[in-house]
Amino acid sequence: MNQLAELHKISNTKSVNKTLAILSTFNETTPMQRTKDIAAKLDMSNSTVSRHLNTLFDWGFLERDEDTGYYYPGLKVIALAGAALQNSDVYRHASPELQRISYKYGVHGHMGIPHGTQVVHLISSSCENTMDLHIPMGHCHPMYCSAMGRALLAYMPAGRVQDILKKSELEKLTMETKIDPTVIERELVQIRQRGYCILLDELNEGKGSIAAAVFDKQRQPVASVSVSTSSHSLRQPEREHELAKAVTQAARKISGKLGYYPK
Repeated sequence: MNQLAELHKISNTKSVNKTLAILSTFNETTPMQRTKDIAAKLDMSNSTVSRHLNTLFDWGFLERDEDTGYYYPGLKVIALAGAALQNSDVYRHASPELQRISYKYGVHGHMGIPHGTQVVHLISSSCENTMDLHIPMGHCHPMYCSAMGRALLAYMPAGRVQDILKKSELEKLTMETKIDPTVIERELVQIRQRGYCILLDELNEGKGSIAAAVFDKQRQPVASVSVSTSSHSLRQPEREHELAKAVTQAARKISGKLGYYPK
């Protein structure tokens, strides 16, 4: 009886893993998929994938377009995301700060957290003239070539920085993208010295960002906040100074609410 129970437990675990693997195939680049698309991606049979999709559909984690057969994330996923964000102190403290900066300075505000070699966007705050800079929640940027990513890297242990750069696919997204680890590490020193990262034309041509790290009570960089506007604007010393001051002050304020205090 114990052996049968153990086998049943293993079978259930495998089933859960398959369900989560299927759910994880939905992302920003593939928000809608058919059964056969997922089956090919995960090397599963159509019948197995269909069974798990129906379970996710019944529970509200997926919706289905009856005309095309495409599945897409349902309201249950949105509800879970909302619950996760409400339990995030950095999200709750950063949101009003970025809204204020966006409208006061006419820029787009962002907040992201580190995940592996990337920064995951949790907040994208727009004003009327910056909607073209909107980034959806959950979008990921590589740390090595994003302002928020470099702001985080600047305060991580050297070994972790090297590991992240080694695991990253260092590719030129524009002509200005830095991909030499030595050059990037040298810039991290400059970021620590001035307290913020300024990035121009590296992630997108014609766009620039200023970012600063957010720390928790253990003095660890747990997030970063940034503003984005045209790179032409940020090349003006007065504009850089104005926005850098706003971003670093916001980062310090959020860090303080997380229990961080400077030495």
